Amino acid sequence: MADCFDDSDNEDLFASPSKKSAKEPEGPKTPPSQNSRYDDSGDAREAALRRELEGVRNINELIEGVIGTLERAKGNMHTVSNTVNTASTLLNTWTRILSQTEHNQRLILSPTWKGASQDLADLENEALAKQQQAERRAAEEERRRAEAKRRAEEEVQRRREAPSAASASSSVGRTPSTRGTRADEGCVGHIERGELERGIEFEPCGRQHRVQFLER
Repeated sequence: MADCFDDSDNEDLFASPSKKSAKEPEGPKTPPSQNSRYDDSGDAREAALRRELEGVRNINELIEGVIGTLERAKGNMHTVSNTVNTASTLLNTWTRILSQTEHNQRLILSPTWKGASQDLADLENEALAKQQQAERRAAEEERRRAEAKRRAEEEVQRRREAPSAASASSSVGRTPSTRGTRADEGCVGHIERGELERGIEFEPCGRQHRVQFLER
């Protein structure tokens, strides 16, 4: 233990007064007030909100930039579409010009071509032939309708005349039957029914008669 004290005494001897004064115990610190803590938390919250607001603004700027880029791309696509449509129109026009040129060349080099006047005459004749064909079709259709109408009228007339003709034929068929049986009652001996229905010729009492019976 003596050695321990000696070492500590030697350290105290070599220590400077300034170092010794630096090792003096510090006084008790005063705790921060409650208002200062509230101010610090409010400042921190405000700073966090500002940082968040700044981030939102940056995101909005990025979105606006993307929207602007899309609008410009849309305008460029519209321009490209107009250019393509114009090119297509020009191509179609050029194709028609080439086709007409080829047709004219073949027409001029054709040995059977007789000039534009003959072409006009041929066109007029073709139009006249088409008109005449249409008129013939119309006349044929009218004739068919008239024929169908006539047949319908004949059918109606035939149906109207059918009952009267049937009644007249039945009355005419009954009258000869009675007369024949009465006139030849004493002369006819035996006649088959089938023969009466067909109508036969016989000679009752020296005279030739033709009797025809109709079945009621």
